[in-house]
Amino acid sequence: VFVPPLALALTDPEIFYTALDYGGAFGVSTLFLILPPLMVWGQRYGDKSQPLMTKPMVPLGKLSLGSMWKAAGTLILEQGAEKLGLFDNIQEKFFS
Repeated sequence: VFVPPLALALTDPEIFYTALDYGGAFGVSTLFLILPPLMVWGQRYGDKSQPLMTKPMVPLGKLSLGSMWKAAGTLILEQGAEKLGLFDNIQEKFFS
């Protein structure tokens, strides 16, 4: 159990920092930005046979939930573009 991570760390010491960077960027964004609006959507609009027990706390219904989901997706795409170096390439080509 200890030998494979040790072998990876000895060959490339930065590999775990890179893995934590990617895991933090996309895992936390998915957990805290994508899942909450989807869970609320499923609770409100998923099962029509069960009425809601409480009044919705977020006003405007589908519009506000869709906006939160779109903002979260935009942030995740921005993080992905930054990880791929897309912004640096655009800056080199157009602003140098």
